[in-house]
Amino acid sequence: MPLQRRIPKRGFKNFNRVEYQPVNLRDLDRIEGGIVTPEILKAHGLIRSLKKPVKVLGAGDVDGAYEISAHGFSATARSKIEAAGGTVTILGGSVATEADATGEPAAEAAVDVVESEETPDPSGDEASAAEDEKA
Repeated sequence: MPLQRRIPKRGFKNFNRVEYQPVNLRDLDRIEGGIVTPEILKAHGLIRSLKKPVKVLGAGDVDGAYEISAHGFSATARSKIEAAGGTVTILGGSVATEADATGEPAAEAAVDVVESEETPDPSGDEASAAEDEKA
């Protein structure tokens, strides 16, 4: 039998993958108060650990206006929470995460980077030498 058939197959494991703890909107009925944080979710048994990020998914309906703080939200969960009069807060996000959450591109950060790069303008003999090389 050929060697490639005798050796066990191994797959690819992405070490940069972020594994979220999912929480559905229908599970928020267990929480009495209007403020929801990962600590409160842990106290009510909806998540296992505070070390992993939490993502709120849109399965189910929201009965009241909740102030929910989590690391990620699905689009349907966000729309259902805001339609019920609640608010959404993203925890521990970078510029790209905050831009994705608001739905607006992070154009301001890109403009700042472009403006900070300066190229020195040649002057005098260097300028005429540069023009001669271009021609």
